[in-house]
Amino acid sequence: MRRGIRLRSLLPPPGPLRPLALATMLSRVGDGLLMTASVLYFNRIVGLSVSQIGVGLSVAGLCALLSGVPMGHLADRRGPRVLFVILSVLMSGLSLLYLLVDAFWQFLLVAIVMTVADRGVSVVRAALVAAVTRGSEGRVSARAYLRAVTNIGLMAGAGIGALALHLDNSAAYRMTFVLDSLLSLVVAFIVSAVPRVQPHARNENRPVWIALRDRGYLAVAALNAAMSIHYAVLDVAIPLWVVEHTEAPRWTVALLLSINTGVVALFQVRASRGTTDASTAARATRTAGLLLMASMILFAVASEGGVVLAVALLSLGGVIHVIGELLQSSGSFLLSFDLAFDHAQGQYQGVWSTSMSVSTMVAPAVVALLPLGLGVPGWIILGAWFAMTGMLFVPTVRWAAARRLQSTKI
Repeated sequence: MRRGIRLRSLLPPPGPLRPLALATMLSRVGDGLLMTASVLYFNRIVGLSVSQIGVGLSVAGLCALLSGVPMGHLADRRGPRVLFVILSVLMSGLSLLYLLVDAFWQFLLVAIVMTVADRGVSVVRAALVAAVTRGSEGRVSARAYLRAVTNIGLMAGAGIGALALHLDNSAAYRMTFVLDSLLSLVVAFIVSAVPRVQPHARNENRPVWIALRDRGYLAVAALNAAMSIHYAVLDVAIPLWVVEHTEAPRWTVALLLSINTGVVALFQVRASRGTTDASTAARATRTAGLLLMASMILFAVASEGGVVLAVALLSLGGVIHVIGELLQSSGSFLLSFDLAFDHAQGQYQGVWSTSMSVSTMVAPAVVALLPLGLGVPGWIILGAWFAMTGMLFVPTVRWAAARRLQSTKI
């Protein structure tokens, strides 16, 4: 009986969040598939050069960066559920269209539309969460569930994609695109089970691009983007740091990644329960900054010890890092919703998503310049950056909340 209770506790509560969580997990399985196999397909099977693939994905990413706010605005005006279904069907067709690509210009065109649609799905999903949940705690809990299943989906997709890499032939690679297409159709079908959300009618007395004029929200989103640079530490900095600057064996990289993904999948929902309003979210993010600083110091010191000490310090740093990540992401979930106006949640989520995309773009350069470029001093500087950014959250969120309250009264 107790085991059954524990299993049920890992599921979202009954209601619209359950199909949304299932749809999210399946879409992330598709993402994991393409992340694992698509680049090799276009290089080894289609014949595109690595530079062509890189340029194409970079241009597509830039176009998607500019699409977040318009997609969110469209979700507000047409309803997020309807737009979610349309975009999922579109992505299903685009996955199959990839199979017809045999020239760079075709790859570029499909990649742009695909990446814009994928960015739109992320924004619209957040707007749909805001529409089908009530209260700050409900929305934070919902985003926490979705983040947990996101990790599970990505790991499952990567595992299936690894099979295509092992077979290393055209049929295996092509099947990953076919499977991604089928998953997108299933996602569209599942999301159609979510209750329809009424779109918000335009108020002629309000500015159209209200989120872009909200300086308080923009400031908090910018701080969150600055803090979110930490996501690149495990992906970019740690692999090279472990191999080139410590005595730890190479498998330590996989150990740290396993710790991170496992802890997020198991404890993200639980970690979000203490985040109930903007003040607690700001304080949680402040604590996250201090924890991230501590983890950066441990990663740095690991270069000074032998094999056992290096593995121990890196592992401890990985645990502290993921605890900081849990707190930071929980704070981010709440602030993205709580500081936004409900009639424009889609537009505000577009702003938040765009800020996160900017962070994702600049983070590899930051970690390459600091930890990998400067060594131990670079780790210390990066840790200080996280701590100072965290400290700024409390006063900035207080100011943004006051601005929002004042705007509500006007």
